Formats: sequence, C-alpha cells, structure tokens
Amino acid sequence: MIITRLRDRKERAFVLYQIFLVFVLPVLLLVFRIVPISWRMIVLCCAMLLMYNIIRQEQWPDAVFGISKKTFIRSLLPYALFTIIGVFTIIFISERLGIEPEVSWWSIPHLRFLFLPVSLLQEIAYRGFLFPKLRQATNNWTLIIVTNTLLFTLIHVIYPMKDVMIPFAAIAGVSFAIMYRYFPNLILISISHSVLNFVAILYGFFFIPR
Repeated sequence: MIITRLRDRKERAFVLYQIFLVFVLPVLLLVFRIVPISWRMIVLCCAMLLMYNIIRQEQWPDAVFGISKKTFIRSLLPYALFTIIGVFTIIFISERLGIEPEVSWWSIPHLRFLFLPVSLLQEIAYRGFLFPKLRQATNNWTLIIVTNTLLFTLIHVIYPMKDVMIPFAAIAGVSFAIMYRYFPNLILISISHSVLNFVAILYGFFFIPR
C-alpha cells in the first residue's frame, strides 16, 4: 500500500512537472523578458514540440482525444449552439466597447494564414493534451476545469489589450473547458474555436487599437 502511494505521488509529480514545462515555463520566459516577446512563436513552437514528444513516447490512442464518430454525432448540436452563442456574444461585447470590425480582413496576415492552425494547436494543447494530463493528476472535475481555464488564460497575457484580452480569454477558457468536459471531441471544439477566434480577431481583440 505504501509503495503504491509513493508510486502514485511520483507519477502525479511527474505529470505536474510536464504541465509546468509545456504550459507555464514558456509564458514566464516571455512575461519576464528572459526571452524577447518577439520570439514568442519560437518559444511556443518549442513547447508544442515537447508536448508532441510526450504524446509520442506515451503512445496516446485517438480515443484519449475524444476523436470518434460516436462523440462527433453526439456533440455536433451542442457545439453548433455553443459557437453561435459565442459569435453573438463577441459581437455584443465589441459593440459595447465601440470596436468596429476590420472590413478588409483579408489584408491581415494573421486572419489569412495563422488563426486556423493557432486555434487547432491551442485545442490540441489545452483540451486534447492538458485534459488527460490533469485527469492523471486528479479526479476532481472542478479542479480540472479551473486549472485548464487558468492555464488557457495565462497564455493570453502575452497579447496586447490585456484589460480586454484577459477577461475574454478567461470566459472563453472556462466555456471551452466545460464543453470539452461533457462533449469531448477534439475536431468539433477545434472548429468552434477557429470560428470564434476568427470573429474575435475580426473585431481586433488580438491587436492594439489604431
């Protein structure tokens, strides 16, 4: 019994160490200017490579990510409603803040080339990878959702407009975490995130106002 407990604690500590390396350390390096903020894509890519290496070494099956026809069919309507509500919420907040949409969105490189892969990679990291890792550390779903939300919010401190971005990321983070808790499908949540990300960028949430 004692040996089992010690082994469980060691495994839990190792999982927390992995989470720190992938999700916390890169942000700290950027926030405290140990690494220039202009290098943020390089730092985040290194974190993603580390995550990929962990997944490959531990040989995760597709089921861990919620990638299955069964979860797709069951989750399709909830994610559709979630996405529609999210879009209208972003538009409502933007109108309240007096933010006008970027009518010539195709001229923004981020909207044309980066928002889709960024959205996908965030979902792979924060839901596909982080959720199972947190499940290895605890069975408390409230703690899992709160931790997932905090780490998702943390990465957004490297963006401008922090007074808008941090609350927005926190609300989005807890919403995505709750959705994935009850409807674990990586494909649908990635599509939803991409749509909402597009609308958010369209309304300038990730850019310094002109």
